[in-house]
Amino acid sequence: MAEKEEIVTKEESNAAEQPAAAKGKGNKTIIMMGIVVLISVGCAFVFVSKVYPSLTGNVQPDIVGQKAEVVAETGEVQAVKQPKTEKEPASASKEEKQKEWKTHGRETQKEYAASKKKEEKEGAEKEESLIVPLDTLIVNLSGSNGRRYLKAKINLEAKDGDVKKLIEAKSIQIKDRLISILSSKTLEDIDGLEAQENLRKETKDAVDVLLKVEGVLQVYFTEFVVQ
Repeated sequence: MAEKEEIVTKEESNAAEQPAAAKGKGNKTIIMMGIVVLISVGCAFVFVSKVYPSLTGNVQPDIVGQKAEVVAETGEVQAVKQPKTEKEPASASKEEKQKEWKTHGRETQKEYAASKKKEEKEGAEKEESLIVPLDTLIVNLSGSNGRRYLKAKINLEAKDGDVKKLIEAKSIQIKDRLISILSSKTLEDIDGLEAQENLRKETKDAVDVLLKVEGVLQVYFTEFVVQ
């Protein structure tokens, strides 16, 4: 009987210990799950803070400072480049002038300016009429005893503006010389195209002598009447 009571007592003791062991094992499981959950939450928070710092407010000051420096440097570069862009037209104009000087075969601006001025003057003179009209001349022909006379209107073409001014300044001397030439001619001396061509040449030579320069390009008879 004593042995049976002892066996019953052990079985009851084991039965009492089993719930306590099961309870302790359940508590450990809960603790482990809690630890796992906390670790998972912590890892998720770290990941989010790294990938999306704005969501957690964890914005690194260094990055903000770097962005500010980049913006400042960009503004300075634009400020430096802007005056250079404004000066480009002047530089381009200078390059065009240098190219034009080289095209004309001149090395200095002074030589080019003088040549350009001369070209402009020559162009203006071409546009301006270089024909100098003289007064109408009426002379008695030689050998006609005063019965025949020549009425001629002569125009002189000057080589340039300076010669034109010289002809105008000496118009009286030129007219006197032409009267002497025409009054020395007979009717036969001025009759026909060849005779008139010879008279043109003689007139040109006479005027050049008075001007002391070969400044007359052509002599024109706009009126040539013998009566």
